Amino acid sequence: DTRHVEVASAAVEAGACIINDVTGFRDPEMRRLAADQGVGCVIMHMLGDPTNMQIDPRYDDVVAEIRSFLLGQAELLIGDGVAADCICIDPGPGFGKTYDHNLALLKATAELSSLGYPLMAAYSRKGFIGKLTGVEVPAQRVAGSVAVEVWAASQGARVLRVHDVKPTVEALRVWQALRG
Repeated sequence: DTRHVEVASAAVEAGACIINDVTGFRDPEMRRLAADQGVGCVIMHMLGDPTNMQIDPRYDDVVAEIRSFLLGQAELLIGDGVAADCICIDPGPGFGKTYDHNLALLKATAELSSLGYPLMAAYSRKGFIGKLTGVEVPAQRVAGSVAVEVWAASQGARVLRVHDVKPTVEALRVWQALRG
């Protein structure tokens, strides 16, 4: 994760094959780096920047606005030479979103999964999970995180960004066995 071209460049030089730009590739230099290096791109939505993203975030329609942003940034990346199959989208739960925004995005997983790019679900241990479950300590949000990630997978999310890999994999195996 980064929003700095210099950091992304150094990571790619060190062997990274994906740039997860928390600003969603707003910087043309970051798009150029991704295209020149032929790496995968995770377009993440964040309202504002890390210093102000949680100061009264507002949307008229959070799902529509984020869908539009993600698709627009994907078009910019493709226009700058990134292959469409190298793009993944992430609505950025917790990055400039309230509890209600995060819940709306989670409920819209199937819709966001149908946009033509793999969707990343990155809800693991977030404050949103804590509020949803009543668990204050992030490291103790395993059950809620696993439940949300399995639900997101069932709705079409293709990339799960998790902290607790083993329990998530076990839960996904059960879900996969039950769905046939």
